Amino acid sequence: MMKVLMFSGDPSISEAGSPAWKRTDEYAKALEKLEVIKFDRRDGRFMRFWKGYKDAKEILSIEKFDLITAQEIEHSFIAWRLSKKFDIPWQMQIHTDIFSPYFVRYRVSNRARVWLAKFLIPRASGIRVVSERIKKSIHDSGFRIHDSRLVVLPIFAEQSVIVKHPMFDIKGKYPGYDFYILMVSRLAYEKNIKLGLDVFREFIKKYPDSLLAIIGDGPLKNSLENEVKIGLEGRVIFEGWKTPEELAGYYKSADLFLITSNYEGYGLAAMEALKSGLPVIMTNVGVAGEVVKDGENGLVAPVGDRTALVGKLTEFRESKALRDSLKANAKITPMPYNSFDEYRDKLIDSFKACIQGKLK
Repeated sequence: MMKVLMFSGDPSISEAGSPAWKRTDEYAKALEKLEVIKFDRRDGRFMRFWKGYKDAKEILSIEKFDLITAQEIEHSFIAWRLSKKFDIPWQMQIHTDIFSPYFVRYRVSNRARVWLAKFLIPRASGIRVVSERIKKSIHDSGFRIHDSRLVVLPIFAEQSVIVKHPMFDIKGKYPGYDFYILMVSRLAYEKNIKLGLDVFREFIKKYPDSLLAIIGDGPLKNSLENEVKIGLEGRVIFEGWKTPEELAGYYKSADLFLITSNYEGYGLAAMEALKSGLPVIMTNVGVAGEVVKDGENGLVAPVGDRTALVGKLTEFRESKALRDSLKANAKITPMPYNSFDEYRDKLIDSFKACIQGKLK
């Protein structure tokens, strides 16, 4: 049994009944003790880190823990400092493709995060990444991290999105179209939803009776809604966030799932789409090539390549044989885990391995 101190930036982790809360509760049941330090943005952009550090330091001063695990780069720096002070192993979790050129060029703070990550990676007791892509990017960046310290542990795709009787059919909710495209995403820079709108604008020149439904919210919502006013009104709908049960209706009844991200650590929505038997067209990010394989269960285009994406959509729309083949293969795409228990156990195994000095 282990005592684990976990750093989290998820604001919902302390909300009883939320998915993050439920996952954490399951982790706690399998451990001797799990203490969560939440870095809450409501405490201030910078003060939340100082407060989190102080809270963790106070806990570690009173009680001995076996491991500190941290996801975000800033959290990992604090974990490293506390690891040195209290002589405790620490795990660095990397959920974003931080060495992607698109991540680096987005903002100055991302360049600082990459510099900090390069400092921390050799100093971590163990590293958990969520995709083979991130593992490769670490090696390609010059780090010779042995597999005993670097484990690929994908994110668990919630089973709750797969239900036998979805709450509605998108084609029934929005009748009058002959082709339905779905995007599920936070409306933020890295997701490049504007590229998706540009691609769709080109696509409907040939197939005007198509609908693009965008599930999600975020800082770019207003600007994206203004983009829709330029030739896309009546053909693009913003649905906001939906419950897993509601989302199941979209996955089950759409014709195609589209991802146009600049970078992804994993691509959880793509996995959920595939589990529902919905073919995916996506840029070459996250699980592209690893799970979404071009011509097998989806189609993959270069990052930022509007022409290639339009071509992929057109090819999919025009070939019934291709659509049928991709849909059939989507349904049988192997998932990383058969159950949440399997994922939880592998995550805890990665904790144990950090403590033991090797990863199984």
